[in-house]
Amino acid sequence: MIPTGRRLELFFLAILPGLITVVLAIFFLSSKHMSGFGQFMPALPLMPVFYWGLTYSRDMPYWFMFLLGLMMDAVMGAPLGLSSLLYMLFLKLLHMQRRFIHKEGFIIKWSYFAALLAIIDALDGWALVFFKAGAINIQAAFLQWVFTICCYPILHKVFDMLSEYIQSRRWQILHGN
Repeated sequence: MIPTGRRLELFFLAILPGLITVVLAIFFLSSKHMSGFGQFMPALPLMPVFYWGLTYSRDMPYWFMFLLGLMMDAVMGAPLGLSSLLYMLFLKLLHMQRRFIHKEGFIIKWSYFAALLAIIDALDGWALVFFKAGAINIQAAFLQWVFTICCYPILHKVFDMLSEYIQSRRWQILHGN
């Protein structure tokens, strides 16, 4: 029988990827109030979604993507449900290709992230033009995409270290060490 303290630690380790995603989403949303910085802020919430969805798909369930998207839409003033739909589509496309790229090297994973992000950004831009009947700033969207791609390797390394810690700690708790 696992003591209560260790059960709580296992629970915390299980929700840690989601907590990190929410914190990055809040940071992404709060940057919109800094003059000129919001247009080029990297898409921070999608980085942990990609990493954890690719590595441990159980850590990024679809219901979590739905709630995260609703939060993003409510704060940004986007059509309610658009981000939810796009985040769940992002996760579905990732899960469809997971078996092919899971064991590949970092460059392949990074390239796949860039391609998926481009698809989601294009769909987001198209939907916003459709719903708001206005033009989007292609240059700002492209710079945000580039900035996101450039920031991903740093967070990937941090997530790798965190993932190793989570796995080793889970093993220690479950095997009585």
